[in-house]
Amino acid sequence: MSCKAVREKENMTHVVDMVYPRRLTPSDPPPATDFASILRVSLIRQMTYKATCQTCKQFGAFSSRRSIPSSDLPPVLAVNASVYNEDNMKLWLDNRQSRFLSPSVEVRGEVDGVDEAMGVMYELRAMVVQIMTKERHSHLVAIVKVPEAEGRPNIKSAWFLFNDFVVCNISEEEALSFPNTWKVPAILYFERVDVREQLDYSGLPDQLDPSILSLDTSISVNRDKNIIQHECLRFEELPKPGTLVAIDAEFVSMQQEETEYRSDGTNRVIRPARLSLARVSVLRGDGPKEGVPFIDDHIHTSEVIVDYLTEFSGIKFGDLDPHLSRYTLTPLKLVYKKLRVLVDRGCIFIGHGLSKDFRIINIFVPPEQVIDTVDLYFLHTRQRRLSLRFLSWFVLHEHIQTDTHDSIEDARSALRLYKAYHDFEERGVFDEKLEELYREGKQYNWKPPPQTGARLSTTRSPVPAAQASPVAQFPMTSQNFARSPFNAVNFPISNPAFFAPPDMGQFGVGGQSQIWNSQRHR
Repeated sequence: MSCKAVREKENMTHVVDMVYPRRLTPSDPPPATDFASILRVSLIRQMTYKATCQTCKQFGAFSSRRSIPSSDLPPVLAVNASVYNEDNMKLWLDNRQSRFLSPSVEVRGEVDGVDEAMGVMYELRAMVVQIMTKERHSHLVAIVKVPEAEGRPNIKSAWFLFNDFVVCNISEEEALSFPNTWKVPAILYFERVDVREQLDYSGLPDQLDPSILSLDTSISVNRDKNIIQHECLRFEELPKPGTLVAIDAEFVSMQQEETEYRSDGTNRVIRPARLSLARVSVLRGDGPKEGVPFIDDHIHTSEVIVDYLTEFSGIKFGDLDPHLSRYTLTPLKLVYKKLRVLVDRGCIFIGHGLSKDFRIINIFVPPEQVIDTVDLYFLHTRQRRLSLRFLSWFVLHEHIQTDTHDSIEDARSALRLYKAYHDFEERGVFDEKLEELYREGKQYNWKPPPQTGARLSTTRSPVPAAQASPVAQFPMTSQNFARSPFNAVNFPISNPAFFAPPDMGQFGVGGQSQIWNSQRHR
């Protein structure tokens, strides 16, 4: 252009997109293909585009170049790998001599088009990686270098793989390796080494405020106080390590399963069903208000619900709508916060079939904080687990779930089953009761017999504390907890058990390679 105008503009870029080299003509020299060179070219990026000049008002070609001095490089650098084709992916794949990605990289800035002599060192701290299965389905995993784990002699390295509920320690070589196209880089996070000590994280909260358990929050405009069953915790009731709570949850379907049936009689799931949390109830497990709920939240969702599963959930149309619901309705994020507070404060969760509930809720609870009545009343030689409804009829002499499922009723029944278990153990009759339970179950086809006489009412009103548990309360002892077969690494963090990898068997996963291929099922 004739005016030769030059403009400078300051802007802020939160993510840097990787720009891979291309040879425009065969005569061009081969471009640099190492990670450091590609990252610098992506950061100091030159682009050509056409636009109207604001000085001479003529339309023409413009050349744009991004420039930043080394001293202004950010403390944390987020890089979008931008691997969108096979040519880009080939650069990341391991070869016999070396790996493409290294644990640290030097980045040099630029001032007025001149490269700076001094650069800054960045250390790779985390990655988000896309895992491709044989069926070409993909899911994301996180690979994180945990600061508290650095220098520990009893682990492979400070690198940990977070794959949904599976958390395992991996070597640095495995973390940085890209052996094949099943592992595709997505986002990389680098930390600038020379300013690491200057970053002040003291103002960030290291735990959630437990007072949210004492707040009665609802976004329902038509909440009917006459049907509210929960009583929020008083300050003196806030949980401590070992506090017993009973929990149950109900779900609705957001996506129906789609199955392909073949002519040979086999079938294949094309799209799995997807459930979403619709209601969660948490009850006091001991004390003068034992059995009284302090959380009974219906969860608002903006997604389309394809099936309320009313027969199994008790949830009806309008229950999750802020304009129609008569119940306590809260956002999902608030419910997650409440549950996280209970987990972090060391509560012991009692319930029936909790592994499945926690799985769908998508929250990890350390195994030592879970007591599942499915496992308490289980005879290994019979290979059959018993329903809450049948256990309540046989052990508690109560009929539950007569019309529909109710999370308060189910949580309270699980709590009373746990108390009854301790009563049987103290009297030395539990094994005898368990054998009798399985004999009766086989006789009645594992279902309670039809009720005789007056119909028993299901729980939709609070049970007085005095009637909440006819079985005497018994103290908790450490041997009563189901112990995890894994030993958590004792990192100085708020919840070290989070790093203990869960039993892969419960997710249908086995073998070393499967730690990358455990997909999320909701």
